[in-house]
Amino acid sequence: MGKFEIKGFSILPVKLPDSKSTQYIFFKKHDAKNDPLNTNERSLFLSNLPISCDFTTIKKFFQEVALGSTVESFTTSSLTNCSEDVWINLTKLTSDLPLSTVDETATKLPKNSAIVTFVDKASLQLAYTALKKLSSSSSSSSSSSSAAATTTTTTTTTTSKQSEIKQWPIKPMGSAYYLHAYELQVLDKETLSEQVAKALQDFDRAEKESIEELQQQANMVDEDGFTLVVGSHRKTKAGILGKQKLANTVESEKAKNSLKKKEKQDFYRFQLREKKKEEMNDLLSKFKADQEKVRLMREKKRFRPY
Repeated sequence: MGKFEIKGFSILPVKLPDSKSTQYIFFKKHDAKNDPLNTNERSLFLSNLPISCDFTTIKKFFQEVALGSTVESFTTSSLTNCSEDVWINLTKLTSDLPLSTVDETATKLPKNSAIVTFVDKASLQLAYTALKKLSSSSSSSSSSSSAAATTTTTTTTTTSKQSEIKQWPIKPMGSAYYLHAYELQVLDKETLSEQVAKALQDFDRAEKESIEELQQQANMVDEDGFTLVVGSHRKTKAGILGKQKLANTVESEKAKNSLKKKEKQDFYRFQLREKKKEEMNDLLSKFKADQEKVRLMREKKRFRPY
């Protein structure tokens, strides 16, 4: 029997329409460490998918190979239709406002990879079992075909091998397909103007809401009696919050230490009281520890004060 698993991934060969070549898809059950939607138990991870793979294609394929398995969602990599090898969300570099609608899961997937989520565990198990069966049968067919090559013709062997491989349900690819795909990427002037205007309106609205939120915080007094100072020359949320935002993040321990070095520890009376109280508590705890140590030494008759 031929090999049909590589590093935990099962191998599924599929035939492409109007082509003699075979595409190999790698699949396994999805297992993510951080899954906020809790879909690990009903998801499959697919890699090396054929070109132009979408939700309709995946749904049709699983209806053919695993009747009864219902696909709920299909999350493909953001790099699949991108000419770059690394996805960079430029919105985060230019603004801290939550305007981006990019799926974080899609940005972390490798190129030509996707996550297929089913409606329940039963649908996942049905689809996974069907794919495993196709994978093993294709591998067995390949091995038996190669063994029979010494007694049969090449045409018979190729036909026997291809009959065990499933057809991938996509439309034939040609120059007309790629021309249409390119035309969809080029926007006319009116559509482009509408999208730019809408993006600017969304940005202005989000920026206005952010500044109003910070102005409300400026009118609030915390438990220590301090208020947030908002400068009139600050125009962005990050600029208004300044070092305070940097000090509140877990990753900014270095920034916290630098702020502590700059601030005056003994400026206010409550700081002096707290410092003296901490020193007294420290001395009291040491005194009690020494008393307990002397008591234990007396019990063991090893206490010699002089």
